[in-house]
Amino acid sequence: MMKGTHGIALKVLLLFLGLWLAAMALALPQAALEDDETGLVLAVFPLQLPEDGNLLNIAAAEGRAVRSLLGGRLWLTQSDRPGFVRQLKSAGAWAAFDPGILIGLPQGGCFFISVHPPGPPRPHPPI
Repeated sequence: MMKGTHGIALKVLLLFLGLWLAAMALALPQAALEDDETGLVLAVFPLQLPEDGNLLNIAAAEGRAVRSLLGGRLWLTQSDRPGFVRQLKSAGAWAAFDPGILIGLPQGGCFFISVHPPGPPRPHPPI
């Protein structure tokens, strides 16, 4: 009886994983920035490059590194130079996205439950 339950759970898991991959395959190309975009950009770099190599690629695109994410695979970068996304791609980036797609991740994504009142952070009261 337990074997059948585990088999069904595995099939449901694989079904949801497949649906998620299909949704990402459709959504990510639509969320990619155009080549002539400037400003704050989330750049995605290949896995084989080291973090400092990606930093050099950002400098080659005449951008400024703001923050590294996922061990240097994703970088928040900034430049006001026209065609910045095109320059990032020619320097080795796979794609560039609007950093707004990360809006929920710092707080825990869809699993986040706030226990703090809304508003600006307040210092901890003295003990």
